[in-house]
Amino acid sequence: MPVTALHATRLRVLLVLLLSAGLAGCQTEAPPDSYVARVGTHYLTGADLDRMLAGMGTVRDSTEARKQAIDQWVTRTLLYREAERLNLSSNDEVQQRLRRQRRAVLVSALRTRLEEEADVRPTPEKVRTYFERHKEQLRLREPYVRVQYLAAPDRPTAQTARQTLRTPPAPPDTTWARLVTEYATDTTRARRLSRRFVPQSRLGQQVPALADRLADLQEGETTPVVQASGRYHVLRLDRRLPEGTPPELDWVEPKIRRRLRIRARKQIHATEVQRLRNRAQADGTLELP
Repeated sequence: MPVTALHATRLRVLLVLLLSAGLAGCQTEAPPDSYVARVGTHYLTGADLDRMLAGMGTVRDSTEARKQAIDQWVTRTLLYREAERLNLSSNDEVQQRLRRQRRAVLVSALRTRLEEEADVRPTPEKVRTYFERHKEQLRLREPYVRVQYLAAPDRPTAQTARQTLRTPPAPPDTTWARLVTEYATDTTRARRLSRRFVPQSRLGQQVPALADRLADLQEGETTPVVQASGRYHVLRLDRRLPEGTPPELDWVEPKIRRRLRIRARKQIHATEVQRLRNRAQADGTLELP
């Protein structure tokens, strides 16, 4: 099927939509019992939206993230419907790319099944063994910090929390727990960040409003109240460990678990490929130059 210059341009714009048709949501003659948005016979359900939000990772403003996700779905679905109206799926190039996309999806699904069946989650014993064997290589490559941080709904609340954090000596755990319960807009996040040492750069990414001030803080100091994303943020630096410090296991355990999972996935993949290669050679379905 020949493609004019105009259609070639439209093809490049719309091809991605055909390759990700599953993102267009549920299409059915009978609408679902409930849905968040609709474009023609395509419906965005609450479950669809939850999956989209989960794929966005940690977001600072869930209301804004929800709005953006819905807008993106509407845009994709409108473009997808236009691609269907133009019958772009009959184009040879599109058909080839759809076949390649189908192959990639199936290979990814096989890898996921293999990992689920093998269970690549490292045991505590494997994590501990890796830690003991690689302790020197695991020395901190940047400062690690432990902080007390919370975001409050308004400035007076944040100022009250800050004043308590600034009062020497440092508040005991019971005082911090009370501050989080009474003042924090996200109690789970505030508690999680206060429980362990984390890389200073990662904390700056998680709390970007205070990233620059964090670098200049001395132990025991508290940032001024900073407004960002509709919240009022305050942070107290309890302790900073310098680069090169030998780590405790709980500081680097997430990193070790990631490394062990990656290693296990690679091993599972290599084993399966070798098994399939041996079988194909045995039954004569594999020919090599």
